[in-house]
Amino acid sequence: MISQKTEAANTSARSGEHILFLDHIRGIAIFLVVMYHLLVASHGMDLLLSWNGWIRDFSTIPISIFLLPFTAGWLGVAIFFVVSGFCIHLSHEKAQQPGLKAFFVRRFFRIYPPYVLALCFFALLFAPTKLRFDSFQDFVQLGSHIFLINNTSKELFYGINGSFWSVVVEAQLYLIYPLLLLIVRRFGWGKALWFTGLLEVSLRAGCAVPIPDWLSCSPFFYWFSWSVGAKLADDYLKGRPLFLASSPLWLWPTVTCIAYFFRPSTLFVFLFAALATAKWISHLLSRPVFQPEQRSPLYRFFQWLGIISYSLYLVHEPFLTAFIKKFTLASGEFSIQPPLFALYILCFGGVILMMAWLFHRLVELPSIAMGKQFWKRPTLASPSKTI
Repeated sequence: MISQKTEAANTSARSGEHILFLDHIRGIAIFLVVMYHLLVASHGMDLLLSWNGWIRDFSTIPISIFLLPFTAGWLGVAIFFVVSGFCIHLSHEKAQQPGLKAFFVRRFFRIYPPYVLALCFFALLFAPTKLRFDSFQDFVQLGSHIFLINNTSKELFYGINGSFWSVVVEAQLYLIYPLLLLIVRRFGWGKALWFTGLLEVSLRAGCAVPIPDWLSCSPFFYWFSWSVGAKLADDYLKGRPLFLASSPLWLWPTVTCIAYFFRPSTLFVFLFAALATAKWISHLLSRPVFQPEQRSPLYRFFQWLGIISYSLYLVHEPFLTAFIKKFTLASGEFSIQPPLFALYILCFGGVILMMAWLFHRLVELPSIAMGKQFWKRPTLASPSKTI
């Protein structure tokens, strides 16, 4: 049975209070992503963990064993998508300015101005990623990113800044969110999840054979993984039993790990990680909320990391890749053994975190404030705290 303290915390959160542990989860997600990009930049994506038939070949791991979990750090994006689905649906349902027009304006100011400013910096100013505009393809690259349609081909999809791909998919998931709501209102959440689930599973299974880039890079490829967060938010908001509440906490993380190490099932690892994240959030929503003095310094660090996670996501990869390349050219090799690796994290990691914090303060927060001012009316009460 849920305690009175838990129920009070949940009631407070439903009424508009900030759900603190979501920042913590975002912090873990961005940490996984940054660590993965560090490994990719230093060793190459294809060398992280090769295959021996249908099983991962551990005998060829070119990195220290303590970094092995981060070879799957790209699953941090799955965590982001579930948290996004949860927060988007919860905030939309509780919005003081209802309607899809207000929804899209809020989303625009939340993600697009910071994204386009980072895009222009890396495409026009930052030397390692700067476009030369000596071919028509460079104009296509920049234009497709500006209009968030660069998922028509993988060459465009991962251009300029490889991390931008999920921002584009996220924006397109917002565009089809009204379609999800329409399906839910017509058929209910159960059938809506079956529909999005079968669609995502079919598309992922289709990757076993070549399918068009515009389809494999489309938001439908991630629709179920995002929708489970929205379903969980709807259950939470309306006081229903939470999505996946009856499944054991260990189940989906175990399935994700098994799928990651077994080649035929790797196509579905992202989906399994999304379900593991939804179960994780469901579990935390049913627990008492810890008081600030009970949280460890590590918890506070990941919470702060979660607050600046979007800015960090936008800026980290090109700088990280440039640093690794410069170090490799200077020394002839890149050692990622524990002592030197810790030194890299302390020095260069601190610089990236500072840049992300400044970007968050000077660009991201003003953009959010601008979006709030756009809809501000004298007769409206002050807006509730952003989830």
